[in-house]
Amino acid sequence: MFKTNKSIKRKADICRINIFLHTLGKLPAYQEVYSSVNHIIQLQHTFLAVVPPKLAEHCVIGKLSKQVLPIYVDSSAVAAKLKHIVPTLLEKFGPQVVSIKIMLRRQQSKQGGSVSSRQKPSLSQTAIDNLNRLALDMPASPLKSAIEIMLAKCL
Repeated sequence: MFKTNKSIKRKADICRINIFLHTLGKLPAYQEVYSSVNHIIQLQHTFLAVVPPKLAEHCVIGKLSKQVLPIYVDSSAVAAKLKHIVPTLLEKFGPQVVSIKIMLRRQQSKQGGSVSSRQKPSLSQTAIDNLNRLALDMPASPLKSAIEIMLAKCL
């Protein structure tokens, strides 16, 4: 089986990147970052060896801190499945990881912003107009303030 020019070029690119990163890691200003990234990469390799690929594609390893490894997941369903694998992961990671903390990642909306767990309330234009009229006719009170706050959140 012959290697294509594309795969040879890709291997050459990877080799150049590795040489660059290795050289960068020797510079004092970048040693800590390089060491941290290398450690995360090693943890990621161990993680990928244990976790099924379909599940792993919904997880991201975080930075190990005080022997606690955060794993960010896309959903609570992924978190539930991952919890079953935690004992095996702890065994594979060895003494460097004492605990694993599974956390939900904030979802990104299609417009690029994060999706809030609290959606903006939606009211029809008629409801907004009626509430505006009601608030204008009311004397100052906690109810009037609540209506004004609700209207501000709807707009």
